[in-house]
Amino acid sequence: MNSQESFLFDKSTPATNETLDEINAELLQRAKQLPQFADRIFIFGEGKPGARAAVVGESPGAPDIDSGRPFMGPAGDMLTRILAAIGLARADCYLTNTVKMISTGDEITPDVLSFFTPYLHRELAVVNPRVVISFGNTPTRALLSTKHPISKLRGEFHDYRGMKLMPTFNPAYLLRDPTKKREVWEDMKKVRAFLTT
Repeated sequence: MNSQESFLFDKSTPATNETLDEINAELLQRAKQLPQFADRIFIFGEGKPGARAAVVGESPGAPDIDSGRPFMGPAGDMLTRILAAIGLARADCYLTNTVKMISTGDEITPDVLSFFTPYLHRELAVVNPRVVISFGNTPTRALLSTKHPISKLRGEFHDYRGMKLMPTFNPAYLLRDPTKKREVWEDMKKVRAFLTT
C-alpha cells in the first residue's frame, strides 16, 4: 500500500463524507426509474457507522417485509445465534445485503448485481467496520470481485479496501445443511480473535 492509499484507508480519517441515508435515497431514486425494479420492495441496512462488524448477505427475503429489517425469520435467528457465539449482538453490527430488493435469489442476475454492488461499496465505506463478514457466494464475490466459490474462499481473512473480510457460509444454507455449522464456527472464532486484538 503506498502512502496515498494508506491515507485513504487510515481509520482516523473518514473514508467518505456521504451518509447512509444519502446513499439509500440515491439508490431508491435510480431503481424506481428502471422497469425491473419499479414495483419491488427494498430493505436497507440496519445499524450505525463505526459498528465493530458489518454483516453482508445476499438479499432480503419474505420474512423481512413486515418489519422492514434485514435478516429476520429463521435465517435471521440463525445469524443472531452465530453472532452471539462470538460475543456480538445484532446491535454491535451493521447488517445489510448486497441486493436491497426482496428476492428469492433466482432474480439476481449479473445486471442486478452490477446495479447494487457500487452502492454496497459506498455503504461499507461509510460504516467503516473493523471486520466485514460476508455470508455466502453473492456478497463474497461482489466484494472481492472474484468468481471463486465460497467453499474456496471461506476460513481466511481477505483484504477488502483496507478492511478485513471473512467469507463464510450463509445462515440460510446452514438451515438446509447443518453439517456446515462446524466450518462456520471455525470461521467465526477467527473473527472473534481478530476483534479482541
